[in-house]
Amino acid sequence: MDFSLQVFTPALAKRLVLALPLFAQPLDATATELAQMSSQAHVQPSQLTIFKQNLGLHFPANWRLAYSEQRGDMFSAEFVPAQELLAHWSSLYCVQGFKGMAQRIDPEAFLDGFADQYRHTCEGEMQYQKLGARDLSGKASYSAMLTCDKMPQTHRGEQGIDKPVGEIGHYTVIAGKEDLFLLHQSARGEALLSLSSLKIAPPVERIADVSGLR
Repeated sequence: MDFSLQVFTPALAKRLVLALPLFAQPLDATATELAQMSSQAHVQPSQLTIFKQNLGLHFPANWRLAYSEQRGDMFSAEFVPAQELLAHWSSLYCVQGFKGMAQRIDPEAFLDGFADQYRHTCEGEMQYQKLGARDLSGKASYSAMLTCDKMPQTHRGEQGIDKPVGEIGHYTVIAGKEDLFLLHQSARGEALLSLSSLKIAPPVERIADVSGLR
């Protein structure tokens, strides 16, 4: 399938680029500290409603839902640590839904197209590491790592942030019978410019229940 033309239309490609984690503040955190932040014991349940479907999630108690919107056939929600803003985040968890797309493209091909958009945004070295397919409660999924050592700062109106930062993200696409869902957990900051040794938890570790997705 030529998904670049039939699925990744200019409008969708633009929305995917806008949905990439483009807002950041320089971060002085080590890989160990980020790993500890991703595996805190105290969690709280959260439930997202996406196209009248429920996705159960759980987060550390010091995280919050910072943004949620459904616009046409695309849903997006973003979680950040409670003390951070979307314009100044060091860690981000994002859930996106794409209505009716499961019958048009499989999870791996979707991630391939997403990675192409990511590559165009990255101003430095970009790495796309495929991690493979996995069954999630009867639903097909595919995961990959995306890294960029020079991701531009593009948040409008921000002052004093004038140089790219490093970014690492763990991405998983889940296919329902009708819709596709993209989940990712990302970290950004100056300390991430050396990406080869940095680890980040997969987004599926935050999933409590996918039975409500179709």
